[in-house]
Amino acid sequence: MGADPRLRAALDLVKIDTELRRAGGSLFSALNGEPAAPFLRGEHYPLGEVWDAETHAQYFYHAHPEGERSPGEHGHFHLFLGQGGMPSGFSPLVLPEMGLAPQLRPGERGDPGTHRSARDRGVFAHLIGMSIDSYGRPVELFTTNRWVTGETWYRAEDVVRMLDRFDFAVATASLLDRWLAAVLRVLKPAIVELILARDTAVMDWRRRRSRRLHVFEDRRLEIVTQLRVDFAAELSALLGHMA
Repeated sequence: MGADPRLRAALDLVKIDTELRRAGGSLFSALNGEPAAPFLRGEHYPLGEVWDAETHAQYFYHAHPEGERSPGEHGHFHLFLGQGGMPSGFSPLVLPEMGLAPQLRPGERGDPGTHRSARDRGVFAHLIGMSIDSYGRPVELFTTNRWVTGETWYRAEDVVRMLDRFDFAVATASLLDRWLAAVLRVLKPAIVELILARDTAVMDWRRRRSRRLHVFEDRRLEIVTQLRVDFAAELSALLGHMA
């Protein structure tokens, strides 16, 4: 019987942190290429974003202006999976009113579409948002409404099944790629909880508040679910089982 995937991920994180320190780098230097280079607000890092042609795992990191960040947040990752990496048989969720409600065109009302990586030219699902503090530690998880990322909306149960597909080709994976995939596995129970709660919250909003726009285009609903996390405690609990 193999080891617990979360424990394997925790052990991998220990190795990755050691490799980063040995190279004199950090999470942030891995993101922007230079240890002392400042992060430009709104820019996506790594430059050009990351898209794995084999697994279709995709992500970028960015930082909002200070007044738009969560407490203690430096910036956050958005994690995606392209259609080519999804399990077979998945279909997007289509609501009856989507064919009737007015649709926003790119650029209208501050449309935030990224348009900077291969994922924008195809179908993709947003898996989770992950806020990072100034020490490079995850501090919060969150899900977003569809308009925030321009994703194709899949049912929560299907998104949960996509989580284990977020990985990178072994031959080309960077330390940053490996770090992010391992963090996702360590925090998977909390991520699953948030994704499942996402659909409940969206459908509740749809019943109570959506009128002229369908719920996926409603700018009043941006962050759907969120949860503060104690990442050090999660790691200690997993690694403590080895003592």
